[in-house]
Amino acid sequence: MNGRERILAAFHGEQPDVVPFAPNLYQWFYVNDRQGTLPVEIGDAKHPFDVLRYLNADILARWDARSLTREVFAEGTYSEEWGGDSEWDQAMVAAFNIYPPHKTECRRRFVTPYGTLSNTWRFSEAALADFETKHWWTSWDDYEAVRFMLEAKDFVFDAQKFDALVEQLGGDGIMMVNITEVPLKTLHWLAGPENATYFVIDHPAEMKALINLHKNKVLALLENIVDHPTAEVFISHDTLDTAFFPPDFYKEFCHDYYAEAAEIIHSRGKILVSHACGHSKKLLPLVGRSKIDCLEGITPPPSGDVNLGEVRERVGYEHFTVNGGMDALRQEIGEDAESQLHAYTKQLFDSMGDKRHFIYASSCNTSPLTPWANLVHLGDAAREYGVLQ
Repeated sequence: MNGRERILAAFHGEQPDVVPFAPNLYQWFYVNDRQGTLPVEIGDAKHPFDVLRYLNADILARWDARSLTREVFAEGTYSEEWGGDSEWDQAMVAAFNIYPPHKTECRRRFVTPYGTLSNTWRFSEAALADFETKHWWTSWDDYEAVRFMLEAKDFVFDAQKFDALVEQLGGDGIMMVNITEVPLKTLHWLAGPENATYFVIDHPAEMKALINLHKNKVLALLENIVDHPTAEVFISHDTLDTAFFPPDFYKEFCHDYYAEAAEIIHSRGKILVSHACGHSKKLLPLVGRSKIDCLEGITPPPSGDVNLGEVRERVGYEHFTVNGGMDALRQEIGEDAESQLHAYTKQLFDSMGDKRHFIYASSCNTSPLTPWANLVHLGDAAREYGVLQ
């Protein structure tokens, strides 16, 4: 089997030859590439795919296609500019933005009849990640401007560029289609999780109206792209954990979105994934009721709160695929790493029982501090203990 066949077999509950091994190496690669710390074996790598192919990994890709689902505005005036100063002379691909050479800040503005909204992202060279440093929505007084922005916004998908990425990936894996995020996550991006929570509590009707606006826009996008031949797996870019999505909020603000998206996708025999990392145990039964097919990046203790071997039972949805297991604590192991990683992987794989519907993947991300040898050890262990036939 090749990577594409192996991952699709896992998603559809069929029996691959071996459990897919699908680490997310984007931040690890770009940070080590820019710092000149890539190991000799992959010193000529130009893209995370090159590293994953060297590791004989199965590529489950989402960051490459993220920018291909774009916001467009029928009204209002949107603009952005790049600033900051960095010694790096190449573009920096971070989790949420691609920073041009020597730039570390993105400043965005949206002018509405009700006032001007602004938003700022900054790449931290100390943290090696980017952060939203100024939210669009900082005062309830801007509600009408925010509503105008959501009403004016639509989403478009660049199918031609997506097909080119799929061709570049070939049989080595699956390119996931970005369908933005659950509406509650959009409110987090607009106002920050804290303010968004206060707004929901203090102004439930108005906030529900914003949620429905976003939901309807995304479902319209999905209806337009779900039949695209090379689009086989769709991902909602959320951080689905109880810190940001307590169960009561999930029931009220997330279930309908996920359930309706799942119905559209499943009617074509395709797969719905949501990103999730952190503490997810209390959300798992709700995820099952929404019929989400996979949470990307389930995190075991102590960073997370659920053992992967019990996830499917807690979800209660027969088509659910467990994805995760490689958390930063294990990735960064120093002393006696090979034996520790083999022992951990064997115990984890044994705990899964039937290893169908399982993808051994990063629990959200691969730390830039992960030694190269540890990635090799994890891949070797996955192939040794993940044989299904």
